[in-house]
Amino acid sequence: MDQYDLVVKDARLVDPESTEIISASIGVREGFIAEISENIPSGGKVISAEGCFVCPGFIDTHMHDEDPDDPHTTQKALLRQGVTTGIAGNCGSGPLLEKIAPSRSKPWINIGYLTGHRALREEVGIPEEDRYRPATEEEISRMKELFLSELQKGSFGLSLGLEYAPNTSWDEIVSLSELVPSFPFRWVSSHIRYDGPRCIEGVEEMVSLSEVTGARVQLSHLGSMTAFGRSAEALDILHKAVSRGVDLTWDSYPYAAFCTFLGSAVFDPGFVERFSKPIDALEIASGLHAGKRMDRELFEKLRKEEPETLIIAHVMNEAEMRLVQKDPACAIASDAILLRGGGHPRAAGAFPRGILWLRQEGLSWNEAIRHATSIPAGMTWLDRGYLKPGSPADLVVFEPDLFRDMATFGNPLNPPEGIRYVIVNGKIAVQEGKVLEQPAGHFRLRK
Repeated sequence: MDQYDLVVKDARLVDPESTEIISASIGVREGFIAEISENIPSGGKVISAEGCFVCPGFIDTHMHDEDPDDPHTTQKALLRQGVTTGIAGNCGSGPLLEKIAPSRSKPWINIGYLTGHRALREEVGIPEEDRYRPATEEEISRMKELFLSELQKGSFGLSLGLEYAPNTSWDEIVSLSELVPSFPFRWVSSHIRYDGPRCIEGVEEMVSLSEVTGARVQLSHLGSMTAFGRSAEALDILHKAVSRGVDLTWDSYPYAAFCTFLGSAVFDPGFVERFSKPIDALEIASGLHAGKRMDRELFEKLRKEEPETLIIAHVMNEAEMRLVQKDPACAIASDAILLRGGGHPRAAGAFPRGILWLRQEGLSWNEAIRHATSIPAGMTWLDRGYLKPGSPADLVVFEPDLFRDMATFGNPLNPPEGIRYVIVNGKIAVQEGKVLEQPAGHFRLRK
C-alpha cells in the first residue's frame, strides 16, 4: 500500500486541460502529484476537500516583488488568493539577482525574476531623473554585458517599461532583446510605450520587436494600456501576428483602474487629456493621504515631495477590460504592487475576480481556471499549472459557491473568501485564509 505525504480526499477536480469536472482524490509525495484516483489510501496528512473544487495553483506571470526589505507582504497577499508561482521584476523594474536573491531564499511562493531594463540603465549610470535620455552606444554595450551575465545566472528574461523610459531608442531595446533567444525558455515582458490614444503604436512596436529579434514578447497588462476604445483593434493585430508565426503572448488584470507611482512618466504633463478624465479620477493609494481623491494642489505637492506615492487611476473602460480578459490567449495576472501595505486590490484579489469575470462571460470552470493556470504556464515554459501525476503539487482547494475576491480600494489586502487550502510544493501553505508559519515556495533560477 502506497504511503503519501499528503492526501487531498473527495475532491472535484477542475483540470484546465479537460472539459469535465471529475470526482477523485490526490496523493502527494515529495512535492509532486503521485496519483489521482477515486480510491487513494489514507497516509501521512489527509485533508478533506468534500464540497470543494481542486485546481492547480494559480500562476502570476506579471507581479512586482522587488523590495529587498519586504519579502512578505506581496507574496502573502498573492498566496492567500491562490497564487503559488509568480514572475517578478516586470515593467522594467527587475533587480539584479545578486541584489534580490539574499532576501528571497525562503519565499512564500515559487518565484523567479526578470531583469529590468530600467535597472540596467541605472547600473550603467543613467538615473531615473534622466528617463527621457536615450542610452549612448557605450552605455548600451555595457547594458548588454550586464544583461548577458544575468541570463547566465538564471534571469527569466528581460522586462521593459517603455512608458517609464519614453525615449528609449529602438536600437537600445533590440540590442538587449536579441540576447534572449540564445537562452532557452526566456522571454521579453513589455509594458508598452504608450497607453490611451497611441496604444496601437506601442502594440505594433512589440510585434516588430518579436519579428526582428525572434524573442517571445509578452505584452503586459494589455487591457490597462488599450481600454480607451482600442482593445478590439489591439487584439486583432496580435492575433493576426500570431497567425503568421510571431511569438507573442499577453496578460491582463480584472479592474478598470491601474496603479503606479506618482513620480513616474505616466503622470507627466498631458495625462489628463490622454485619459480624458478629470484629475479626481486619481485616488491616492499609499501614505498619509491614502484613500483621498486628487486635486491639482495636492497633485503638485505630492509629485514634488513624495513621488513614490502609489496612485490608482480610475480611467479605463470596464467592458474593454472584460473583452481582453476573456480573449482565449490572455492570462490573468495581478500586476501586484504595494508600498508599505498600501496599493491596488489586485494584489489580493485579481485571480478570484478574474476567474469570476470569466464565469460571468459564460466560460466553464475549466475554461476560466485555464486562464490562471495552463495558459500562463505555457506562456512562460513553466512545469506547473496542470493536474496530472508528475506535476508539482501546487493546488488550490476552494468552495465554488463562496469563492470571490474581497479586496477593495479602501482595504486592498482583504483576502478572498471560499479558499480552504493553498498547497505549495506539496505542503499546506494557507489554511482557511491564514498563511501558515513556514514558507513553502522556492526561489527559482532559469537553467
